[in-house]
Amino acid sequence: MISSIKQHINFYAFLWHAIFLASARTLTNTNTILPAILVKSGGSNFQIGVLTAIMVGTPIIGQLLFASYLHLKERKKPFLLLGINLRVFALTSVAIMLSNADNYSGATIIFFIFILMFVFSMSGTFAGVSYSDILGKSLFVYERERFFIWRQVLNSFSILISAFLAREILSSVSYPANYQRLFLFAAALLFVATLGFWAIKEKKVKSGYKDLGFSRVVKSLPRRLRTNKNLRNYIYMLNFSGFGLTLLPFYLVLAKENYGLTGKQVGTYLLLHIIGMILSNFIWARVIKKHGFRGVFKCCIIIWTILPILAITLVHFSIYMYLIVFFLSGFSISAMNISSEGIFIEITTDENRALHKGMVGATSLSIAIFPIIAGWLIGHLGFAFIFLLSSVMAGTSYYFANNLEIPPAGSN
Repeated sequence: MISSIKQHINFYAFLWHAIFLASARTLTNTNTILPAILVKSGGSNFQIGVLTAIMVGTPIIGQLLFASYLHLKERKKPFLLLGINLRVFALTSVAIMLSNADNYSGATIIFFIFILMFVFSMSGTFAGVSYSDILGKSLFVYERERFFIWRQVLNSFSILISAFLAREILSSVSYPANYQRLFLFAAALLFVATLGFWAIKEKKVKSGYKDLGFSRVVKSLPRRLRTNKNLRNYIYMLNFSGFGLTLLPFYLVLAKENYGLTGKQVGTYLLLHIIGMILSNFIWARVIKKHGFRGVFKCCIIIWTILPILAITLVHFSIYMYLIVFFLSGFSISAMNISSEGIFIEITTDENRALHKGMVGATSLSIAIFPIIAGWLIGHLGFAFIFLLSSVMAGTSYYFANNLEIPPAGSN
């Protein structure tokens, strides 16, 4: 009975965190808000690629280092709180920096954003390893699908309100005060989100690999990937699909090249992106009941395969046609948010989840490197080549998603 009560407390605690985190993420959206700040500061395609790598590409050594340390800890809640509070600090620092933006050059602003977003990303990596582990062992197996669906549905309402707020601020307040307010609100919302983690009742779980520190984890990585076919397919799936994920900020760059970039346009792009996320939730809820998390991720792959081709086609028409790209990108992000972590929890156990999280991060090469290369190559070869390459590579991930073996419910 006590265990059941704890599970229900955890269920709602994670939902609380998710709702406010979703609002904070919307106000600092990686695919619209952040690249727009760089563009406003005179940033190049290459610099946007670097920022994307920082934000989306999990720092390789960092995640493996954190996982090799955290998987030895029976409780990971203190480390989760440390990581998310560092993220609050990073967002607050960006807001303070932007409030004094008139005193800095564009290059200095870009430099500060790189540093602070690196802190934000690394602390997120630290928190993420703990989050996945605690989430996996804090919910009953039969609650997991319900949690991911409810998380996405509730997030949608939170995101929609935040998107309207962001669009209003971007449209009515001039640069840089508009972006400063967005980051200040985001920091406050993320702080409120941490209250959910304080309520979590975490059970102790001993690692199955007590003797594995960082150096041994690195040395054992090839052998573990060779013997764990499921984890290997998951990593291949993420790497190839990562070409579609990390291309998303460049849709805004392509729009800027052809239609210009005003605060109102950025707000509209963000709003359509969010509406796509919300409407797609009803579709993914049906897909997940019939085909599970893997079925949803397959749909995500299909969208990331089609979207680059659609973008380089629609950009030759009016901006109203191109808006479809941002709408569909919301579908893909929603599908990924619902399915990727769900699949990972299904193919891991309470004993190895934190360690395997680090292994996944350490091998996510495409997500870490491709946006930098793409940003550089776009300047030399143009958008069409990179977008078509991304489409082919993202489509390849479907093969690995199809080869994943999902254990029966309750087996892990």
